[in-house]
Formats: sequence, structure tokens, C-alpha cells
Amino acid sequence: MTKIYFICGFIGSGKTSYSQELAERLGAFRFSIDEWMIPLFGEHMERDVFDSRLATLQDLFKDSAIQLLHLKVPVIFDFGFWRKADREAVIEWASSVGFDSEVHYLDAPFATCKARSLVRNLDSNGKSYHMTPEMLELFWSWFEAPTADENVVWVQGRL
Repeated sequence: MTKIYFICGFIGSGKTSYSQELAERLGAFRFSIDEWMIPLFGEHMERDVFDSRLATLQDLFKDSAIQLLHLKVPVIFDFGFWRKADREAVIEWASSVGFDSEVHYLDAPFATCKARSLVRNLDSNGKSYHMTPEMLELFWSWFEAPTADENVVWVQGRL
């Protein structure tokens, strides 16, 4: 059965590289939220505007994913899924539309994520948001790493 893959991890954990490799290996279509948000809406915006635009894109991606899955094309959502509630919601959604899913968690320590993000700032190519150390610290405080009771594929060794 065709499957949906949800890629979870913090900024700089390697989600995009991993999802690109996975897409190549599986012949999957990959939806990367940053690669759509930045060209459509620009770099930074107020939080409520960001959340609204993010929700709109996620709904469009879900509708497109269903079409692809019916064509037997695996789908990858490179969104981050920072909160446990978000991971639970997408797993429930996948099940409700009749498709199996997996959450792949890129487990990387904050120091690694921060270093990668700051280096990426130098050449983001308009495909990732510019991050300051203060932003990374704040966002890390919001990040909920999966716990042992969650059914996730742990991806390590991407450091």
C-alpha cells in the first residue's frame, strides 16, 4: 500500500536532505513547507499571519497528497511536526483518508541544529528562513521531541 511519510525534527536537523534522499529512493513526491512559504509569502511575518498561511498550504498539500496517493505515488511531508499533538493529528488524518503513514524523527542535538542553521544562513538560496541565535533558542523551547511511547522511526547518525 502507498504510504505517507511525515518528517519530524528541529530546524537544522537534516529534514530536507533526508526527505530528498527518501523521495529519490521511494519515487515519492515531497512537500516542503519552507520551499513553498518563502517564494509565496516572503521571509518573515507576524506569527498569526504565518500560522494562517501555513494552515492554508498544509490543507492544499493534504488535498494534493490524496490525489497522488490514489495514483500510487508515495508522499513525504517535510514540515517538522514539532508538537506531539501535530504528529498525532497527521497520523489520524492519514488513517481517516485510508492510507498508512510513518513519522521519521531526525534526532539531532540543539548545538548541531544551531550550528547548521547559522551556516545555512550564509547561503539559504531562498529555500530556508534566516535564523538568529535568539530565534533558535525560542523555537527550541517550543519543540517537543518524540518520546518512546510514540511510534516513530528514529533517524540518527545524520550529524
